[in-house]
Amino acid sequence: MKSTYLTNLLLLVVAVLLVWLMTESQVEDSAYITDKIQAAQVNQITIVRREQQTIHLQRDQQWQLSQPIYVRANQTRINLLLSLLQQPAHQQIPVTQTTDLAEFGLQQPELSLVFNEYHFAFGDTEPLSGYRYILHNQQIYLINDDISPLLGASASSFVDNRLLDPASKIAALHLPELQNQQGQQKYAALSIVQQNDSWHSMPQNYPQDKLLALLQNWQQAYAMQVVIMLDDETSTPDEQEVTIKLTDNTQRKFVVSHSEEGLTLTDHQQQLQYLFPATIIPALFSINE
Repeated sequence: MKSTYLTNLLLLVVAVLLVWLMTESQVEDSAYITDKIQAAQVNQITIVRREQQTIHLQRDQQWQLSQPIYVRANQTRINLLLSLLQQPAHQQIPVTQTTDLAEFGLQQPELSLVFNEYHFAFGDTEPLSGYRYILHNQQIYLINDDISPLLGASASSFVDNRLLDPASKIAALHLPELQNQQGQQKYAALSIVQQNDSWHSMPQNYPQDKLLALLQNWQQAYAMQVVIMLDDETSTPDEQEVTIKLTDNTQRKFVVSHSEEGLTLTDHQQQLQYLFPATIIPALFSINE
């Protein structure tokens, strides 16, 4: 009886040991695609597409899109790109002289992503699992790919959707008169300026809380889409324009176009169009009385 008990105990210990070894093996097999660089160390990102324009992003005080234009970048999209460095590799295949890269869609990859000097080429997907083959440092990794659709998107998708940099603050706001389709005034022109630590509006002076609410709406305005205009033309004198002066002595000017379908604010200097739903127009151009 005692012998049977000891045998069972020994078998249990062996079983636990085997499970532990298998778990450790799985953890080892699921190593990240690279341990040479961490997301916090990346300060340059390049997206190379065979039949589209190359996109460059760089980090100074914050992430910026630097090609095709220089403008504040969308941090959410940046984080999604950097998530590649935290993707576990489900399989790892060494590249040798006999490796046929075309078999993995890596002979002439359509998409490549470069973090600093570390290059990652995107190949085909494995038919059964749907995982993506990625070539890096003479190794082919099989990973769960969530970012290749973003790599093929336009450069506009990497622009920050926020109208204003959160670090900047409004010092003065000048709104034009907006008319309806019949040419009748819909929203009156309004200027708001700060004097002696309080806000004043013209031609009619509204209470502080009403002015602050309108300013906050502009400060936090978030476009549903941003479009880069590479062949942009300058604005004409008869166009209605919003002028926002900031506390750092810079200013932004936006040409206004609106209809029942939506609102477009065009910054000709930065070559950007910000597209909003029509429902936001009252929040940006009228005082809530």
